[in-house]
Amino acid sequence: MATEEPTTAPVETTASHLEEEKTAQEGEFVGATLQIESETQNGQETPDVDFTGPAISRNRPGSVIGRRSILSTGSRTSLRPGVVKSDNITKLFFSYKENSLQSAVDKVSTIIKPELDGELLGAWLLTEIDHWDLEREKIVLLTANSMLVVKYNFITQQLQEYRRIMLHIIKTILVGDFKYPEHSLMFDRQHGGVQIRWGEDTELSFGQKWNPWCTDIPWVTLAHHPVIYNPKENETATFNVDDFFESLLPAVNKVNEAKHPNQKVKVVEGEVMIESYASLPSVVYNQSGLGFFRDRNGMCF
Repeated sequence: MATEEPTTAPVETTASHLEEEKTAQEGEFVGATLQIESETQNGQETPDVDFTGPAISRNRPGSVIGRRSILSTGSRTSLRPGVVKSDNITKLFFSYKENSLQSAVDKVSTIIKPELDGELLGAWLLTEIDHWDLEREKIVLLTANSMLVVKYNFITQQLQEYRRIMLHIIKTILVGDFKYPEHSLMFDRQHGGVQIRWGEDTELSFGQKWNPWCTDIPWVTLAHHPVIYNPKENETATFNVDDFFESLLPAVNKVNEAKHPNQKVKVVEGEVMIESYASLPSVVYNQSGLGFFRDRNGMCF
C-alpha cells in the first residue's frame, strides 16, 4: 500500500516551468474536443468570461459550509449513483467540522506568492486520484496565475505538502466520467472528474509509472469530495469538481491571452482514463478512506 511521508517544510523546486513545492500524484482519451478561442470567432469578438469562483460564505440552510453551487444543473461529470452519506458519517470528516475548512484555507493561503500567483480566486476541497489510483483529500486553491494542490492535515491543522502548477503551462483539460482500460479488473468508478495536463509527453517512463511517490507526473486528476454525497451538500460548490472546472477554464483562458495568445488550450469532454488494471492496494486504500482525515471509532487519522 502506498503511503505519503509527512512534509513539514516544503522545499521549492522547478521543473519544466512547473513550480512544485513538495508533492502530489496520477492515457488514451475519448471524447469531443473543444478549442478555446482567445480573440474572435467568426469575425466577432469573443466576450470575456466572468470568473465565478467560490467564496465560502453564501447562505445554504443545513450546510456546514453555507453555500450553494452555481452548477446545480448541467453538471458535466457524474456522481456515484446510490451513495448517500448520513450526517453522522459526514461529521466523521475533520474537514467538515465547524469552521475547519475555512480555517484551513486561511492557513494554506499563506503559501500564495502575490508576485507569482496573483490574487486568490477560489478554494475547493476535492479528491485527488494519483497515478496509482489512490484517492487523497486535497485543498485546491485557484489564483490568477496558478493552481495549488495542497495536502493539509485537518487533525493537527498543519500544511503537509503542496504543488504549484502555473496556468500558462496547462495544455489540455479533460472532463467527464472516469474509465478503466478495457481489460482492467477494477470495479467501475461510476463517477467523473477533471484531469489537467501540462508538458509535451503523455506517456510515463517506467520509473514514473512504478514509483508511487513520483512527484513529476505531468498531470493532476481531481474528483468530487465524498462529503458531496450528503444530501445537504450535494449542491455545495466547495466539494464539486465541476464548479472548479468552470472556474479554472476562464482563468486559464485569461492567462493564455496575455502570455501566448496564439496558443489554444484543448478541452476534451468524454471518458477520462485511469490506467489501473488489478490494484488490490488501491481498492483497500480507497474503500477504507485512508486518504481522508477522519475519526475512525475513536482513532483519528
